[in-house]
Order: sequence, then C-alpha cells, then structure tokens
Amino acid sequence: MQRPPSRNGSNQPKKNTNVVPLFPKAAKKVSKTPKAPKEPKVVKPNRKTVRQASKRLQIHERNAKATVASLRPRMSFGRKVWISVAASVATLAVLVVVAVVSPLLAVQKIEVVGTNRVPVKELLRDLDSLKGKPLPQITSEELATKLSKYQLIDSVSAVALPPSTLRVVIVERSAVVIVKINGFDYLYDAAGVQVGRASSSDRLPVVLNAGNPNTSKSFQQAIDVVLSLPISLLGRISEISANSKDNVVLSLRTHAQTILWGDDSQPALKASVLAALMNHYPKRYGCTFDVSSPSQPSVY
Repeated sequence: MQRPPSRNGSNQPKKNTNVVPLFPKAAKKVSKTPKAPKEPKVVKPNRKTVRQASKRLQIHERNAKATVASLRPRMSFGRKVWISVAASVATLAVLVVVAVVSPLLAVQKIEVVGTNRVPVKELLRDLDSLKGKPLPQITSEELATKLSKYQLIDSVSAVALPPSTLRVVIVERSAVVIVKINGFDYLYDAAGVQVGRASSSDRLPVVLNAGNPNTSKSFQQAIDVVLSLPISLLGRISEISANSKDNVVLSLRTHAQTILWGDDSQPALKASVLAALMNHYPKRYGCTFDVSSPSQPSVY
C-alpha cells in the first residue's frame, strides 16, 4: 500500500531532530590556571590561653602519675623498716671488716702517758711487738697482759688514734699508807701492793702492827678507815693502828692527841663531830677524842 503524497508534493520523510549522533563530538577542553596556595595565617598566642593550656597539661600529668602510682604494688611499712635495717647492718659489717683487716690502720707509733714511777722506755720496749697490728684489734686486756710484770701499774687502757697511733694510758698505784719493814719505810696502796720506798716528804699515816700487808687483817681494817677519812683530816694523822675491826685508833701529829675512831661507819658524821671537838680543845695535850659513837662523843 503506497503512502499518499504530501501536500508539498514531496514524498521524502521528515527529519527526526531528536536523533542522537552515533559519534558525539568531543567536548572542548578548558584550560584553567592553578591557583597559588594560600599562606597560613599566623595566630599570635594569647597569654590567657597559654596559661590555661599549661594548667590543663599539668593536671593531666599529675593524674597520669597518680594512676601509675596506684597501679604499682605498695610496700608495707614493716618491709621498708626491714630493708633499711638490713642495708645499715650490711654497710656496718663492711666497714668493720675493712677497719679490722685494713693495713691502713696498722700501728706505726706508740705513745705512753700517765707514768710517774714506771720507766717509759721499758714500757715502749715491751709494747714494740704491737707495731704493724691493726688498731681495732688491740684491746686494753692485751695491754694489761703485756704489762702485768709492772706492779706499780694499777690499770692500763688502749686509745686508738687513727690512722696509725696507739696511745697507752697508764694509771699508777697510789700510796695511801706507810708500812715499816725491817726498819725501812715503804709505800703501800689500798690493795696492799708496795709501790716504792717512802721519803721524808711523804706525809702519810704509818700503819702499826701491819704484819704482811697482803694477808694481814689489821692492815685491811686500817686501810678501810683511811679510805673513809676526809682529806682535811688525813694529812694530820701520823699513825694508825687497828687492834680489831671496831677498835681503830688514830694518832695526830700535834699535841700527842689521839682519836678513837671505832669502825669505818658514818665517816662524815664522825669527821664533823671531831672537828667541833678539836676546835673546842685545840691545844689540849695528850687528850683522846672518842667519836666511835658520834651521837655520844667524849673527850678525856
């Protein structure tokens, strides 16, 4: 069937304006110039802002430390004490060992002080063997053993003077009475040890009927009274005799006066009463002051 002709006499079909081209034209490229990056703005710090930030940081650090500390196992007080004690003991032990065995503290010089009658040269000769020995190892007992042959020495003690000096302190026996033996006067101390010959300058009481001072009871009884006498009275006594413990008689150096002392009890009261009696009868020749019973003294 044929299509009827159009009015304009053309039989050609109309163009379709909505037809999509098979090969579309490429779009034109538009060249754009890249923009330069903007410079960052410099912001000046505000003091208040900085302080606030610093404070927040400090708080944060403090909280962090507290958190870490809370996570650590805590040491008990008793354990801390034991650790401290153990450390101290260990340190002390090390120091003691070093001091005892160290050659730096070896004795190189020996000094002797306190002697009057004992020759120092002899003492130094007997102590010379201690040189080279560490100071902490030397004791007073060792010195006493080395010097035991000297009867005049009452006691001896060691004083260490680091790094290398040993000082030996001597206490000699002190004479308190005189004892006549075979017509000679000898000085004796309170222990009955002879400390030398007496001279005219030794104003000490002479013990009568002393016997052997090492074993005599009368000597010891006389010594007990002498040691109880006040110093002011001791120098005025010329002789002392002890017939028994309760019958000790003292002879004064002046006016042939005698003191019946009795035993060694109440020495202060007896001395006080005796002083009053002697002041009342200062020059009464040949009298006896009886203070054996100080509450009932008498003079005859």
